Amino acid sequence: MDTEILIVGAGLCGLHAAARLQAAGRSVLVLEKSRGLGGRAATRRWNNMPVDHGAQFFTAKSPEFVAQVARWMEAGVCHEWTRGLHRFSSGQLHAPEDFAHPRFACRAGMASLGRALGGPLGDIMRRESKVSRFAVVDGQWQATLEDGRLVRSRSLLLTPPPAQSRALLAETAPMAAQELDRHHSWPCLAVAACFSRREIPWQGIQAPDDKVLTWIGHDTSKRPELHAGHTILMLHAAPSFSITNADAPEGEIAAALLRRASEMTSLDLCSPLEIFLQRWRYALPASGETPSGPIAQTFPAPLAIAGDWSHGGRIEGAWMAGRDAAEQLLVMLR
Repeated sequence: MDTEILIVGAGLCGLHAAARLQAAGRSVLVLEKSRGLGGRAATRRWNNMPVDHGAQFFTAKSPEFVAQVARWMEAGVCHEWTRGLHRFSSGQLHAPEDFAHPRFACRAGMASLGRALGGPLGDIMRRESKVSRFAVVDGQWQATLEDGRLVRSRSLLLTPPPAQSRALLAETAPMAAQELDRHHSWPCLAVAACFSRREIPWQGIQAPDDKVLTWIGHDTSKRPELHAGHTILMLHAAPSFSITNADAPEGEIAAALLRRASEMTSLDLCSPLEIFLQRWRYALPASGETPSGPIAQTFPAPLAIAGDWSHGGRIEGAWMAGRDAAEQLLVMLR
């Protein structure tokens, strides 16, 4: 397979970059190692109920992304979920104070964003196609896939988490790999808990300073008609807890997070009907919300590296990273 621009990763960054490059008349191929699209904007079908086990919601602040969200809303991809989130701090649960910024969610799940961006791309997508190594041959990138297939391209956009991109580039583009050493990602243990339908007086609770649990999401509040008879909560562990308990059994992790959630909310959440655990190895940029922009180099061949981590995290950051990486590649390919 040959293409002008090879994109590795079909998260929101890679998908948006692909759309912009294709619109500019460029030949593009997108390789995705898994079956799904959208990266951590992920939704699991759990007992036939959609549950967001990655990104929980998104905001829109830049004019360009505000316009994109308006188009998604018109198409029924997403809706305004809430304008206020509870907060746990100093040992107390506080009602929302900031109602200025709407938080958006997707009725069918956050994976709807990946489908919305990836659907129009058609046959330039190759799912379940994992790259095992790169080489540069005669001034072009050559990707070797795990099944032995080769892909040659004039330029390359890498969108996986920095550690994974760094491993792929260590031999062929050591300068780029060295620059990626500055970027690290925190893991996150995410537990979904299903209960018989019950009233929950909040949509979500943020606890950024807690050492065990940083998020409690009322997933059912996004789609009550799709969780008939059930209430599903999503719990995200703090980075320190996720690192310490990375390999702990599912039951132990769930018990600890549900116990802490019960303490925060003064609700008995320790006896769910069912749980599942998602171990996100690379979930949050360790650099916080400080944007750095894409990494772009022309040696040994045109290369851009980007993701939500390069634009301060979040859904909007991933989308903007795709925009900026596409512009970088178009400049390099003039």
